[in-house]
Amino acid sequence: MIMELKKLKLTKRRSDFLQKMNAKTLEDVLRIYPLRYDSRQAVPFSLWKVKDNVCFEGLICSKAVVVRFGKNRSMTKFKVISWNEELTITLFNRPWTTQFIYGKKITCFGTYQGQNNVTVAQYNFKPIEKQLGIIPVYSLTEGMKQSDIQAIIDAALPYADTIESVVPERLVKKYRLLDLSTVLHQIHKPQSQKALQAAIRTLKYEEFLRFQCVMQALHKEEVQISKKPKHFSIKKVEEFVQSFPYVCTPDQRKAIDDVLEDLSSNKIMFRIIQGDVGCGKTMVASTAFYAAYLSGCQSCFLAPTEILARQHYENLKKQGLPVHLYVSGLSTREKKTILESLADGSILLVVGTHALFQEAVSFKNLGFVIVDEQQRFGVRQRRSLLEKGKAVDLLMMSATPIPRTAAHFLFGDLDVSNIKTMPSGRKPVKTQYVPGSSMKPILKELLQGIKDGSQGYVVCPSIEENEETSLRSVQSIYEGMKKTLKDVSIALLHGKMSAAQKEETMQQFAEHKIDILVSTTVIEVGIDVPNATWMVIYDAHRFGLSTLHQLRGRVARGPRQGHCYLLSPTKEETAIERLKMLEKYTDGFSITEYDLKTRGPGDVLGFRQSGVPGFLFANLNTDQAMMECCVQDAKEILELQSDTTMLEYVEQALENASYFD
Repeated sequence: MIMELKKLKLTKRRSDFLQKMNAKTLEDVLRIYPLRYDSRQAVPFSLWKVKDNVCFEGLICSKAVVVRFGKNRSMTKFKVISWNEELTITLFNRPWTTQFIYGKKITCFGTYQGQNNVTVAQYNFKPIEKQLGIIPVYSLTEGMKQSDIQAIIDAALPYADTIESVVPERLVKKYRLLDLSTVLHQIHKPQSQKALQAAIRTLKYEEFLRFQCVMQALHKEEVQISKKPKHFSIKKVEEFVQSFPYVCTPDQRKAIDDVLEDLSSNKIMFRIIQGDVGCGKTMVASTAFYAAYLSGCQSCFLAPTEILARQHYENLKKQGLPVHLYVSGLSTREKKTILESLADGSILLVVGTHALFQEAVSFKNLGFVIVDEQQRFGVRQRRSLLEKGKAVDLLMMSATPIPRTAAHFLFGDLDVSNIKTMPSGRKPVKTQYVPGSSMKPILKELLQGIKDGSQGYVVCPSIEENEETSLRSVQSIYEGMKKTLKDVSIALLHGKMSAAQKEETMQQFAEHKIDILVSTTVIEVGIDVPNATWMVIYDAHRFGLSTLHQLRGRVARGPRQGHCYLLSPTKEETAIERLKMLEKYTDGFSITEYDLKTRGPGDVLGFRQSGVPGFLFANLNTDQAMMECCVQDAKEILELQSDTTMLEYVEQALENASYFD
């Protein structure tokens, strides 16, 4: 435990919880924000309705009786006099009868079941008047209680005024924000709704400002003022485009024109192409790759996995490009040959993975970098590759399309090319929400598909079982299917397998040696398997819509109709509504916009993976005026170079950005 936290004088148990939560400083502790707030009011019994959350103080008026059923499971019952009524209290897994003494005052928080019965979730022996008002509720680690985190926060709050704000004082005054100490007190111990909203407003601004400062600093590092234009034959490029087996969509054509213009200008390209899986981003990228080759500079095509790099390599070779592959799986001799050829400039085009980040890799004349699935790469690693050349053009691709209003703020100076129209002949994946947690309703249909020669994916959110969330693990589903479907070839894929194991399994699936691939979301970024026509996703409500949309894009890569089945046992109406959105919409832009509104950008954009700060309070849809202010304020901070606390934070954020696998 860090020395700073010893000031809190916590028990070893609570100190261990902080360690699990990766809270190493007082600021880390005070930045553990509530998940939500409950409004606690002591409503009279006469107004109670069945299923209401209630809180009350009463006198214990009976002996506590414990009924045990199974290992570590029990039910404790006793009676309480409150509001001049005799209430029957039920507690689960609290078999401590000595606590519940006849005549003792108790405060209960629970759910009214009707007929004077209350199921109590929390209780204590403190006066109720001290526990009413706006109550924060925190996300917990295993074994932790709300009382634990509240005690930790109570111990840390006296030190709130020692935490230095990253927001410059002049901006605090300009926008009438709260000082950080007041914010931390009000966010954890709100005095009123008005005070809480003022604290949230301040934190929204702080999140937007942090984000913009990091993004603008990043762009400043990656984009230089000018470069030498790349010269190439437009005629040859057009002939290359005409050689594709299908006609470009208008959006593809526009994206190609954008990229060619960037390459031939004296301004360094810093562009992202975004569009759904299968929209034709790779065609645009390969055209740019060819144009750069004609110009005589070295170009690099970066993919997040070895198997995807190999697929890009094979496709580019088929298009007639003299491309080479550099991945970890090559022999030492092969690597040595390629490294020497890159260093002397005899190789102009290379496709690879994060292996290209290594110091041993040097280029004679690197002028162009393409990054596929850019959110899978950290800022620092991407920058290290660009630094292997001078004034390097950068083209990124993303299958998580961000609506233009959000893209302006999120990407800042980055140029954006959107591909919304799909190539002709591509059928949208038919998506079906299946209530429950069993494949039984759709199994006959899936097995018929396998008989007809198709393959499929079964996707699970969890590698291991989780009792608290009742999530089925990928391992248990795989084992269950192996026992049940003995005539079907089934394989397992998850993130804890070695890179070589994952590559081999995916390759076997691509070669149709496997009928069903049971996997976690590691297949979200995967190779094209045209024969895979269906996907089943367990506990679909646990995923963001954008992730679900990207997953279903893995099927129907060939001419046959694709199907995606969303299994979910949830009873929550909002969760069901979200899943039904996928039945209705096939457009990734609409889905991402809805996801941004309902879940925020953290899951959508992969900020946690990239090292860029995400948002807990700020909202890209409702706080656009604040977003615009932060864009200008961030520019001012980076120009002035006088706000040391924020500048130190930015430097650290860029340094901590890391490769995500």
